[in-house]
Amino acid sequence: MTDLIERLQSYMRRSAAGRYESVSIPPFTAFFLSIDPLIYFNYAIPDGPITGDVSEPLRRLRAAFEARRRVPRFEYVSELAPDLEGKLLAAGFRREAEARLMVCTRESFTPVAVPEGLSLSVLTSDSSREEVRAYCTTSRRGFVPDEPYEATEEEISKTLEDLKGGRAVLGRVDGQPAVVGTYTAPSEGIAELGGVATIDRFRKRGLGTALTSRVAQEAFEQGVEVLFLSTITEEAGRIYERVGFRFVTRMLFYVDAAHPEGASAPVSG
Repeated sequence: MTDLIERLQSYMRRSAAGRYESVSIPPFTAFFLSIDPLIYFNYAIPDGPITGDVSEPLRRLRAAFEARRRVPRFEYVSELAPDLEGKLLAAGFRREAEARLMVCTRESFTPVAVPEGLSLSVLTSDSSREEVRAYCTTSRRGFVPDEPYEATEEEISKTLEDLKGGRAVLGRVDGQPAVVGTYTAPSEGIAELGGVATIDRFRKRGLGTALTSRVAQEAFEQGVEVLFLSTITEEAGRIYERVGFRFVTRMLFYVDAAHPEGASAPVSG
């Protein structure tokens, strides 16, 4: 199991390096999405187990985030850097969340029927910009429902580039974009399922479960051996279990304590 967990963390580093700007600040690497300051797209991962005094690396890491007008933040597998949590707390970070890391394989995958009225479209790097625009806008509105948002041309181009390796799925109800999800470009048989988001008015209909099932199906058909995800809520975990995901370990998310709780993007100043 430890070998699998290490493979998953290594994949997270490779995947982030392929999609974001990478800045090495040993013993950490920071990843930044230049086109979007949303807190979830900008974070650091430890390079390995953390020992000794890291106050200076954390100072430099904070400076790198602040220079890009991003909120200093960490995402990492807790058992692979067990001493980091205490060092982050001492340095003025706070725990943002604890997530369950779950995996699904071809053997455990359990397809779920598509609810009546839901139509699913698979997006690739050959999809139209209008389809990708609907996907990006739905994703953001699903995660940040109180924020008026329309996808930019830059975001659409970036998403099409990312889709050269993975796939995305857009679900519509009565022609209206309602739910989305994706999996990232596979590496060494591993890919990450993420970005599952449902517009408020379409929730509690089983759309997210059906969408997750279709994304997993696409991943396994494209040769993925292990598909993983992280989820914060127990309710979401139960949804993913219906599709065949199983708990393997926990992830921790830490953010600079100066960032207001509940805020999803940097405070302008």
